[in-house]
Amino acid sequence: MKMKWLVAALVLLGCVRTQAADFYQVRGGIPNSQYFFKNDKVGNQYLFFIGDSVLAGTGLKDANLRYSAQTVQGFKKYFPQAGMRETRHMQPGGSWFGLYRVSRGQPVFGEVIASGHLAILDFAADDRNMPLEQAQLALEGLVRQVTHYRPTHSRLLVYTLTPEMLQDYKAGRTPEYIKVSEQIAEHYGIPSVNLAQYAAQKINAGEISFEKFSADGINPTDAGAKIYAVAIAQFVDALLTAFPVPDKPRQYTLPAPLFPGTDDNGRIVAYEDQQVQRSAQWKPGQRSPIGPFRHILVTDQAGAELKLKFKGSEIGLVDVVDKDSADYEYAVDGAAFRKLAAPKDVTAPAMRPVSLAKNLDRKAEHELVLKVASSGTARMGGFLLNGSVADAFAKLSTLEKIDAIYAGMDPLKYQPPAGRFANIPKTMSKLRDGGELRMVLLGDSIMGNTSGSSFELLLMRDYPKCKLIKIASLRSSTGCKYYQAENRVQDYVLKHNPDLLVIGGISNGGDAEAVRSVIKQVRAQQPGVEVLLLTPVFGSINDAHIKTFTREIDTTTSNFRFNMQKVAAEEKCAFFDMTGPWWAYVQASGKTYGWFMGDAVHANARGCQIIGRLLEIWFKD
Repeated sequence: MKMKWLVAALVLLGCVRTQAADFYQVRGGIPNSQYFFKNDKVGNQYLFFIGDSVLAGTGLKDANLRYSAQTVQGFKKYFPQAGMRETRHMQPGGSWFGLYRVSRGQPVFGEVIASGHLAILDFAADDRNMPLEQAQLALEGLVRQVTHYRPTHSRLLVYTLTPEMLQDYKAGRTPEYIKVSEQIAEHYGIPSVNLAQYAAQKINAGEISFEKFSADGINPTDAGAKIYAVAIAQFVDALLTAFPVPDKPRQYTLPAPLFPGTDDNGRIVAYEDQQVQRSAQWKPGQRSPIGPFRHILVTDQAGAELKLKFKGSEIGLVDVVDKDSADYEYAVDGAAFRKLAAPKDVTAPAMRPVSLAKNLDRKAEHELVLKVASSGTARMGGFLLNGSVADAFAKLSTLEKIDAIYAGMDPLKYQPPAGRFANIPKTMSKLRDGGELRMVLLGDSIMGNTSGSSFELLLMRDYPKCKLIKIASLRSSTGCKYYQAENRVQDYVLKHNPDLLVIGGISNGGDAEAVRSVIKQVRAQQPGVEVLLLTPVFGSINDAHIKTFTREIDTTTSNFRFNMQKVAAEEKCAFFDMTGPWWAYVQASGKTYGWFMGDAVHANARGCQIIGRLLEIWFKD
């Protein structure tokens, strides 16, 4: 009796694994996610689900019955204070395309799927359409990609019911896809929940018919989703009581791949990558009719050509197809050209991931040639590569790299106002005559883009006598409303002993008076600090500085640009209305805004160069 009591107590304390029901396995649990839930200080804990229509809740009358929503509800039972948000990413191509889509760095997509700390992977419904061997390699590669992206990611595998699985369970067999997936889960210590098995048991026991469980054989009805919800509740209870919350997250170390053919170097090579050669008929930076592409490469000219040299085991493409799409021809390593026809059944723009060549020698050099082979429009997003391409910038210094990026852009044409240096005489003296100039950038992640432009290297090239020390003192989504309080200027500004304080970004909440407060506090303790104020650049297309843009500052209404200008004049600060020339350049570029964006808010390398080159021009005598 005492032994039974002891075992029960240890289970409650998380010192012994909870025994699994037959439809789930806890394995290594999700202790890292438990840590992040418990220590949530931001109220914004992301869980990223990657899967198919079941994940989307297709066909449900009550969207809250989605198993993803039920999973979050189960987590909240244990961590009610954590601000959990689920992001659901549905896609064609099953785990095969998932392998590419979760890879780090998506210049074309501009999306960051794996930004949370818990990956829930659900591909059973889509993976039924590919050979089992391909599915096992793709799923294992995807699991490894998630861990490569961030070694502290927790992972879960979910299997939902398909007609084929139901037939296997009726015959007393475990579906082969489940066997393979469970091998992967066991190899990597990943928890799994077999909703397919749980639902099949209910159907085979006569508690519900398959027709009432699912109207189309894949997506559950509300009645079917309620069965999944019961299973999810049991699974989450076991998952979150199996292990105690750790003191800190640990990094997962990947073992050798389970399957020899698994390749975990998937990536989407952007069409604008330096290694992609394109003929003149292509137009880059064009608006995509669908997300998540930020921009696409477009042509309506037959014969337009793309070439890519690479190493790797597989090469493919992802593009946008529509009713007017053109056919392609492609060849790898000089083989005869093969045709990739445009789909005939497309009624609206759709994303199309396609494999062009598999089982290549992953260590050898290869070349893909892709041609537009018919009338119509080609809309390229990028290349799907399980391998690598050479880094064209690898041997360049930072200055050489940003020069190379800017060389591929239209030059900026901006005439800065005379007299702009009147309130920063010491700064300009150090730039011209030499010495050390300490420059503190204060603001948010957009000021991080400003820092990322490496503009200080441009200034030191223009003013070679000066040693410019740039200090980025930043906090994401934070402006002067935050910095002005509780003497935060001490940690964010004063301790860096600046000669020049540069305040900017998009997170000041339109409050120029908060900016004034920070200026006054800094000068009260360090009277000699000079200040440069920057108006906003980048951010969401719906932000005020874009939505109500005027080339010149609107002085007839109260707006942030005008109010910042007034604060600068009254506090004797330098002022740069960067908004005007920045957005004018974007508008005149002939490219969509996404061409300059790394995601929905921030600049990519090209966007950073707009910032950096504008600052170079502004500071130049």
